[in-house]
Amino acid sequence: MDQSFYQTGQFAKLAGVSVRTLRYYDQVGLLKPTAYSPAGHRLYTDQDLLQLQRILALKFLGFPLAKIHDLLKAGPADPTESLQLQKEMMVKKRRHLDKVIIAIEQAQAIFRQQSEPDWNSLLEVIRVVQMERDLWKKYYSKDAIKKLEERQKNYTEADALRDAKRWEAVLKGFKQAFKQGLDPASKEVQALAEQHQELIKGFTQGDPEIAQGLEKLYSAPDTPFPSPYSSKEEGEYVEGALAIYNQQPK
Repeated sequence: MDQSFYQTGQFAKLAGVSVRTLRYYDQVGLLKPTAYSPAGHRLYTDQDLLQLQRILALKFLGFPLAKIHDLLKAGPADPTESLQLQKEMMVKKRRHLDKVIIAIEQAQAIFRQQSEPDWNSLLEVIRVVQMERDLWKKYYSKDAIKKLEERQKNYTEADALRDAKRWEAVLKGFKQAFKQGLDPASKEVQALAEQHQELIKGFTQGDPEIAQGLEKLYSAPDTPFPSPYSSKEEGEYVEGALAIYNQQPK
């Protein structure tokens, strides 16, 4: 069977990319044309189209061109295997986007219920919902990750919204207590400390490995979660209240 060849303009139109993009991919060695015409024009084939499809899929997933080049060299040559690999990566991307959408919807629900929206609400939604697996791998042990993944299967949108509201209430309570100058050892502040620790226990469920991973996540210099407190003094105030609570006999 004769092989069909496409000149650069035809191939660009077929693939939905610009001629400039094809020329650049050729220059960096990402997608070389199969042949050249006697006049020196680039000639592409259907096989090149499959290769370009892989490149565009990986680019959509956020891979830099250098990484895409490495993946193409190491990846399967069989188009069926290639498409399956792309499908798996796209499914992962979709799951991530689904979580982002859920986080946004839950933040919107909280904001609608507030007369004065507090951006800490969004922080707490993200804190609950977007515990991505890349963060788990960085801060949690393999056993802890398995437990978290199993638990996440039964963690509903309603559960996330409920926990976000509870965190919001506790943090607002601490902020008000700090502004009012209440003693961290006072009954009111210690009640907030108890609620704070109960929420932590609800996540760790008494598992020391999960608790250790959680502490690493929030204490790391590169933690993705910013402090919910308005100042260093406010954060130290809350830490002091929690320290007093933890010293009390249970």
